[in-house]
Amino acid sequence: MALAVIGAGVTGLSFAKAYGNVPVFEANASLGGKALSYKVDTEAGTFGFDVGGHWFHHQSAPGALKLLDGLPLISHRRHAYVYLEGRLYDYPIQQSYKQNPSRSFVGRVDEELREIGGKKLQYSNYAEMLINSYGPTLYNAFFRDYNRKMFGKEELASIAAGKYETVRNVRLTGNTDGYNHAFLYPKGDAGAQAIPLHLSKHVNVSFNTGVQAISLSRKTMQLKHKNHAWETIVSTIPLPLLIRLISDIEPEYLRLAEQLTSSKGFILNMGIKKKPFHEHKSWVYFPELKYHFYRLGFYSNIEPLLAPSGYSSIYVECSPLHFNTKSEAQLLLPKIIQELTEIGIIDEADDIVALRTFYLEQNYCMPDQKITSVLHRYLESNGIYSIGRYGSWHWSSQHEDMQQAVQLAEYLQSRHADQAFRTERSSFVPMK
Repeated sequence: MALAVIGAGVTGLSFAKAYGNVPVFEANASLGGKALSYKVDTEAGTFGFDVGGHWFHHQSAPGALKLLDGLPLISHRRHAYVYLEGRLYDYPIQQSYKQNPSRSFVGRVDEELREIGGKKLQYSNYAEMLINSYGPTLYNAFFRDYNRKMFGKEELASIAAGKYETVRNVRLTGNTDGYNHAFLYPKGDAGAQAIPLHLSKHVNVSFNTGVQAISLSRKTMQLKHKNHAWETIVSTIPLPLLIRLISDIEPEYLRLAEQLTSSKGFILNMGIKKKPFHEHKSWVYFPELKYHFYRLGFYSNIEPLLAPSGYSSIYVECSPLHFNTKSEAQLLLPKIIQELTEIGIIDEADDIVALRTFYLEQNYCMPDQKITSVLHRYLESNGIYSIGRYGSWHWSSQHEDMQQAVQLAEYLQSRHADQAFRTERSSFVPMK
C-alpha cells in the first residue's frame, strides 16, 4: 500500500509514528509546523520561545500520550487569570465573578445562572452558545469582546459553533475547572518543539519537499524534484490549500473550499525584566477592546530555563480586529508596548531585551461543518484523509490532533491488513 503523509507538524508526525514506515513530505526545512521553538541570545542571557502557548492538554487522549513515552514531560497546574477593569479574576470567570466588587453585577449573574440552571444548551451560532451558557451579563463583560478579539470578528453570530467550541466554553454545571486546568510541557530548554522532535525519531521525513500538485485520476503527486505515486494520502496542510493542489478537482468542491475562512495571527515573543505582575501566572486573558492583544502567557513560569535569572520569557497574542496584513500588524508594536507599560507588565520599553514577531496567515479556523463534511467525504472517496486543526478545519489542541492521527492510523492499518488478507485468499490455489 503506497501511503504518503503531507506535513511534518505534530499531527503528521503522530500519524507516521503510529502507522510506521511511511514517507512524510515537509515543505519547510524544519519540523513542527507551528509547534516551533527557538532561542535568542542577549547580553542578559539566553531566552527560549515557542510560537505562542503550546501547552499539552492531555485529557482523554491515551493514544497521544503513548506516542510520547520516553519524553520527559512535567505536569503543571494552570494558573490563569482574566484582567478586567484593572483587576485580576481567577479563570474561568464563570467561577470567579463573585470577586467583582459590584454587588449588583454579582446579583445579576447569580440570577441569570439560576435561570439557565440545567437547561439543555441550544444555539445556532457562536454568540447564542455563549449567551445561553453564561447569561447576558457575563457575555457582555467578558465572553463577547474576548472572542471578538481572538477571532477577529465583530459579529460572533456569524461564527458557527463546532464540537470543540463547546469544549472550550464550559458551563457552570459539570467540570468547573474547564478543559485546560492541567497540562504537560517538555522538561528542559528545548521548548514545545521537543514534542515533534520526539515524534520524528525513526520517521522518514523529506524536508524542503512541498507538494505542488496532486492528481486523483493518475494517483500521483508532484513534488519539488520528482513525482510520487500514491494510493492513500494523509494530509495535514490547510484544507483549502489541499483542495487547490488537486489538479483534476471538480469545480463545485473548489468553490466550497474557497468559502472556508480563518482568523489571522500576530504573536510577539519578548524577553523582559521580571516584574511583580509576572509572578505565579501561566497566562492572562484581556477581553477589553482598548487593548490590542487578547492573551499573554509566560513561557519561563512553566519552564524556568527559558529565561535568564531576573527576566521573563513571554508571548503576546494580538487581536486580528486591528490588522489584515503583516505590515499592518507590525505597526501595532508601539501601541502594544505602551499598553504593556500601563498594565505593569513592563516599566518602560528598555525593559525589553529580546523581541521577535510571528505573523500567521491562518490561526483559528472558522468551523463550517456543512462544507467540511462534504469536502472530507469527497477526499476520502478518493483515498485522501485530511486531519489536524487545519486539515479538519476546526478548533483543536495538540492532544486532540494527535489522538485523531492515532485513530486514523489504526483504522488504515486494519483496512490495509484486511485488503492484504483478501488478496492473499484470492491468489491461493488449492492443491488437487
